[in-house]
Amino acid sequence: MAAGRGCIETSEIKRDGYWDAAALSACGAAGRQEAKRIGSELYRKMFLESSYSARAKARLPIWQMGGVIDEYGMLQLTRLEFKTDSGSGRITGMRAKDGGYCFDEEMEPNSLFLEEYARTVAEAYGKSGLDCPLVHQFRMYIDLHNISFIRTRYPGDTDLEKLLAYEKETGKPLDYGSSSRLHNRKLKKELGKRKRQVNDKIKSRNGLSEFIVRMREDEYGEAGQFVTQWDYLKVDRNTGRLVSDPKAYTVKEYKSIVETESFNYCKNDRVRVAGIGRLHTRLDVDPANGRTGYENELKREGKKYWMADKAYREEYAGKRGLRTELFPGKRF
Repeated sequence: MAAGRGCIETSEIKRDGYWDAAALSACGAAGRQEAKRIGSELYRKMFLESSYSARAKARLPIWQMGGVIDEYGMLQLTRLEFKTDSGSGRITGMRAKDGGYCFDEEMEPNSLFLEEYARTVAEAYGKSGLDCPLVHQFRMYIDLHNISFIRTRYPGDTDLEKLLAYEKETGKPLDYGSSSRLHNRKLKKELGKRKRQVNDKIKSRNGLSEFIVRMREDEYGEAGQFVTQWDYLKVDRNTGRLVSDPKAYTVKEYKSIVETESFNYCKNDRVRVAGIGRLHTRLDVDPANGRTGYENELKREGKKYWMADKAYREEYAGKRGLRTELFPGKRF
């Protein structure tokens, strides 16, 4: 097949994409750049047709984007480069290097591919628990894609307004009912002291994608903005990779790094896949425990300072009444 504009040779897909014969046959004559857009319709078709084991498929997009674990235990996607704000240097998104693999820019937080990928992870690790740091940490890059998708595509003065514009446009109601305790952390000396909730967790309709919203202005920023590690993680100018050494960050910066959103491979423990239950605990909760060794050193260090407190009361339960006192003049 000749490679025309926007096309790539099928052999090139196989060479740098780790596809098997079954997936390549699904690609057929339509071996265009779409095959390298993770989450696109063609990519979905190839992913579903692949005869790889569930564990291999769970790792497939990570391999395709050059995933490696660095010296500080952090997953680095070496075939990607980060987009950054020219003024602040803040990470705003990511793109493929040299025409390689990256998330499809059209893939929304409630997408079918993310559901299919999460189910694959459940099939692969449901019985044993998620014991692969590559797959566990891959969710942070899904989070970056989702954050960038909302921030760059929807109107609004705040991230919250943009998120609600997404909800309105798609007609897919967001989930406002989950506990935000793990996203409202305290220093050890403050544990046991009642403090008002600041951050609220809002999830996509399928319960997989998360957004943490600052509901009250504080020293970290204005109300209505996302609380995300991607506003604090730094890029090494020489390597283009994330700076993963905990010593490069302050205790104050640790707070948002550990309060950040986290894509779920299962929305709750009631969901069963192949007869297996407690999947949210097995796939999402347990791997994030610093004692498992699947978290990177930056996260583990941050959690030594900032802890989730049992002395916590959820103030924002449901969409109605969430924001009237906090966003005067705004209608949601």
